[in-house]
Amino acid sequence: MLTWHAWLLRARSLRRFLLVWLLGGLWLLVGGITLVLYLATAVQAADAQDERLRAAIAEVVQSRSSGSAAEPRHAVLSQSGVLSGAEPAFMSTHYRVSDMNGEWIAGERGLAVYPWSASLASTGTPQLYVTHLHGKLVRAAAAVRHVSRAPDDAASVMVQSAEPLALRFPSLGDLPREPLLWVYALAAAMTVVVASGVALALRWLDRAREALGSPQTDAAAYDGPAELLPAVERMHGLHRRQREWVGQQRRFLADASHQLRTPMSVLRTQLQSAIAGDVPPAEVLPQMLHTVDRASGMANQLLSLTKLEQIKRAGQLQPVGLWGVAREAVMELSPLIAAKRLDFALEGEEGAQAPADAVMLGELVRNLLANAIAHTQPAGRLGVLLRTYAAVTELVVWDEGPGLDDEIRPRLFQPFSSAKGGVGLGLSICRQIADAMGATMELFNRIDGDKVIGVDAVVTWGQGP
Repeated sequence: MLTWHAWLLRARSLRRFLLVWLLGGLWLLVGGITLVLYLATAVQAADAQDERLRAAIAEVVQSRSSGSAAEPRHAVLSQSGVLSGAEPAFMSTHYRVSDMNGEWIAGERGLAVYPWSASLASTGTPQLYVTHLHGKLVRAAAAVRHVSRAPDDAASVMVQSAEPLALRFPSLGDLPREPLLWVYALAAAMTVVVASGVALALRWLDRAREALGSPQTDAAAYDGPAELLPAVERMHGLHRRQREWVGQQRRFLADASHQLRTPMSVLRTQLQSAIAGDVPPAEVLPQMLHTVDRASGMANQLLSLTKLEQIKRAGQLQPVGLWGVAREAVMELSPLIAAKRLDFALEGEEGAQAPADAVMLGELVRNLLANAIAHTQPAGRLGVLLRTYAAVTELVVWDEGPGLDDEIRPRLFQPFSSAKGGVGLGLSICRQIADAMGATMELFNRIDGDKVIGVDAVVTWGQGP
């Protein structure tokens, strides 16, 4: 079941929500004030009606002391004014006079006799109740009255007076006008103020919408509500990063097309030379194999970038054992290590873990190892070191290469840029994989004294002390 606040939050129109919420509360208050005034007026009308009914009983029966004791009861009542035929002063008030047994004597025959005559006080105090007259509800009063023409000759009668019950419920025209005029005038003024305020707020929202729809516009030029400024700045930041990303992808595709076109053109030339017999097959086939390897390596690295984008969108990383991933990468590249007779070492903590994707972490280690193998001299040394300290976990791939020149270092992580040979995507992919896993990757020259003795590629998870 939808709760009331959930229903309000589902309002599709902000204008409608504000007007209904603010003006609805205002006019609900006005209605409450009107109701209170109506109830107060109704109470006053009810009290006035009850007082009229009591006064009507006294008006109907006017006791007289004239006449002889031998006169019959009807004559006594006539002399007392009950049967005189005179109408009471209250024109909307009906009356009935009956004996104590309920027999009609005078007045309105249609007014039902008071059924609890025995309960009427002998002191003449009126009893108020609700009955009917000609099928309509009326408010009535009943009382005992003693009429006499002489001190020793008296008769008791039951006198009833009644008015329409509807007179207890005033119409709106009966309400006090001055308070209501003030209340409704103030409510009308507040309605105009609220409506104009909502209209102004929506104009501000229109400015914010225009700012959001114009990502090229500087957020500093935004002049809408300050509460929406963070959203505008964030949206502009998203648009800016999107434009940068699209620009990077365009440059990357252009560079990739150029880099793939080059080996394909070389392979075509080599094939044409072999077919024409210009170059012996034994000489051109190894060259063609090298060209194919270069093109396939670039294609594999482009696929790695595609997988990397999938990881970034998924955003779900699990703890991965670094030792097992490094061992698998070493086993895969062991033929290259053996071909150069390299002395390899896998060292460090076997239980080291880091939040990562196992597949892309393997790609990262393989790229770093392949790069280290390519730059290490035959019979040289290289290895992988795993270490943890404080809240930091590091994976280090080290070699005994010639080191990095300061001029080359800034370009090493750019796509299609390499120190020597190669495709130029390996280190760029490595850094992007590290970023996607919440890690950092840097290259450092390892120095012994004043001499560079190798390069360390360091992947770090966490922050140092």
